Amino acid sequence: MYHIIYNPSSGQKKTKKAAEEVMLALKQAGHNAVFHPTEWKGHCTEIVREINASPEPQKVLIIGGDGTFSEALNGVTNFESITFGLIPCGTGNDFAKKLSLPKKPKKAVARILKGAVNRIDYLDLGSRRCLNVCGLGMDVDVLVKYASMKHFRGKIKYYLSLFYVLTHFKPHRVRYTVNGVENEQDVFMVGVCNGSYIGGGMAIAPGSNVKDGVLDLVVIDNIKRSKLLFRLIAFLRGKIDKQPCTHTFRSTEAQVEVLNEGTGKIQVDGEVIDTARIDAKIVPNGLKMFL
Repeated sequence: MYHIIYNPSSGQKKTKKAAEEVMLALKQAGHNAVFHPTEWKGHCTEIVREINASPEPQKVLIIGGDGTFSEALNGVTNFESITFGLIPCGTGNDFAKKLSLPKKPKKAVARILKGAVNRIDYLDLGSRRCLNVCGLGMDVDVLVKYASMKHFRGKIKYYLSLFYVLTHFKPHRVRYTVNGVENEQDVFMVGVCNGSYIGGGMAIAPGSNVKDGVLDLVVIDNIKRSKLLFRLIAFLRGKIDKQPCTHTFRSTEAQVEVLNEGTGKIQVDGEVIDTARIDAKIVPNGLKMFL
């Protein structure tokens, strides 16, 4: 039996069709499955918690984007009895890109049915878990602007939000601690990474590895306005880590705090959270997946 969880509003409402394709592919392969459409924000977490309450091993396929995947992770109560398969059907699909997952539902199911169960890392933030990237600075500013724009959709909406933020950007003052060393400075952004990508494919931590038992703390210094375009191009080309403004630290834990008054927001897997601090620890091999 496979449980199929999908967000009908994710990926410009393409997930319902994808869910039907997944169901058909499973039935053709001789497997039973049941649908669990989500109806509100956080519903995926509740569904996974209910499924995971069973003492029997559970196979759960998540159809959606990074936010849906993250909600699923936060619903797990017994990591030994649940195994996930991810089928990308969101706007950004950044974690799916990191795992090189097929975009076609039928191909994704075929890989899940053929693939062995592997274990990957995730981030424990204390009050919640993070699968891909959490951070603060420019990326949070973009997400806040994105939420306020009503007349655009998809990636064009994200890039318009990004352009607006870059032309109005103000640096963020942060304090971060990693490997026992504390630093304080103005930054463009900071990312605590298990995955590699944000914003629909921008590589903030190309060298990250979801199986290495460490997180990547990426600190991008405050960027002069005259160099923003050049740095953005490097970001889009997946080479921001090669720029002198970027510093990457690897550790099992890291703490980051926003010091600017009135700007205490972070993002966790693309969701903006009203808090000024990140306390992250890596959980090695904590999550079972079909890969």
